[in-house]
Amino acid sequence: MSSTTRARTPAPLLVRGRNRELAILEVVVREVRPAVVRGRPGAGVSTILDEVARRAVTEGVRVGRLRPRPWAGSTLELVDDLEPMLAGRDKVLVVLDDADLCDPAQRTEVVRRCHRSRAPLLAGAHSAVPEVSGANECTLVELGSLERAGVADVVGDALGEKLTNASGLVSAYHRASAGNPAVLRAILDDPELRAEFAAAGAAPDPTDHAPRLARALTASVHRRLAALDPLALLAVGVSAVAGALVPAGVVEDAVGPAPLARAVESGLLVHTPDGTPAFRHGAVRRIVLEELPAAVHADVRRRLLDAAHAHGLTVVPDDVLTPS
Repeated sequence: MSSTTRARTPAPLLVRGRNRELAILEVVVREVRPAVVRGRPGAGVSTILDEVARRAVTEGVRVGRLRPRPWAGSTLELVDDLEPMLAGRDKVLVVLDDADLCDPAQRTEVVRRCHRSRAPLLAGAHSAVPEVSGANECTLVELGSLERAGVADVVGDALGEKLTNASGLVSAYHRASAGNPAVLRAILDDPELRAEFAAAGAAPDPTDHAPRLARALTASVHRRLAALDPLALLAVGVSAVAGALVPAGVVEDAVGPAPLARAVESGLLVHTPDGTPAFRHGAVRRIVLEELPAAVHADVRRRLLDAAHAHGLTVVPDDVLTPS
């Protein structure tokens, strides 16, 4: 699905530790040039794209959001979504997040049409997208880990406190997350983990707790997975492999509504506005994917392929087609 934003201004986002990157991208949009924001999962690529889009809207720029179609009935669906965005005479910023999930030919065509319409293209990706980054005058912005000051800001925002770089609590969060914003937010969203980190932060030497805190989020996910019955665990696995862009109904058809409901009750999953189950935190999804037993993964892929065919989807993600 695609959407276009005109007058509505989203609530401001808190983007910490990325002032330099945001300044670069604002110039790129004004100069009608393409840009790629690239970073490892959880680095905050989507957050940066959302903030640039918000600022563009406040300056009167129309924003067209293009969603990749890793699940589709045709490879042409993405380009079909783009055409209405480019219609009209006013300036439009085309935002394509998760561009690495698009077919290379689709990315090439999106770049070509945006260039022809003089529409700046802002793409987000977790791996190389040479069809975009190699375009004429394209700017590549690499997102690394947050520095300690950025971690202090994120944790301070969540706790409602003003924290300094020297804080033992900041040290604990920084070591455990390696500066990954998604891991930080997943930890901060768990009251039990918050308490564990607060205790470590108050210790004379927080580094003594570092090995345990480094695995705190993984251990928490393991506890939740262990509490699930086999079918609910399968539902979590199906959601992990399918990803957030799976069409509504596919996951439910693959595993059944009751196991899916139990997976949501566990707190690992939530329902998006269109009814599609998604992980509350992307960092948790990555842990589940790493820990999913091979036998469960094979069952997940089989179920997803059957559900995709039942929905008339002939384009499916590589993770579903390729054995683990």
